[in-house]
Amino acid sequence: MHLYIGGKAQGKRAYVEMTEGSGADIISDYQEVIRRQLEQRQDPIGCLKDLLSEKPDVVIICDEVGYGVVPIEKEEREFREAVGRTMCEAAQAAQTVVRIVCGIGQKIK
Repeated sequence: MHLYIGGKAQGKRAYVEMTEGSGADIISDYQEVIRRQLEQRQDPIGCLKDLLSEKPDVVIICDEVGYGVVPIEKEEREFREAVGRTMCEAAQAAQTVVRIVCGIGQKIK
């Protein structure tokens, strides 16, 4: 699995398509996958582990959502926490982790 992270609208998808090729199995906006899992009362980390056992070569693109002002709404705070924790697990399992800022990738792992 390859993990690409970065802020909103930082060129992640274009960078991944250039790096991985258009034929790669890419899941964009993984933070929204986590949002839906939380709404359905699923465990995002468990779901990630299931995904990786089914698709070990998947490419995950996720927005960094933990920066900025902490939301007032409890659900939004829980969402940010779940994304952060799940991406920590993803980073541990990933072959590569790349952070993208302004369309430029910086390899972390």
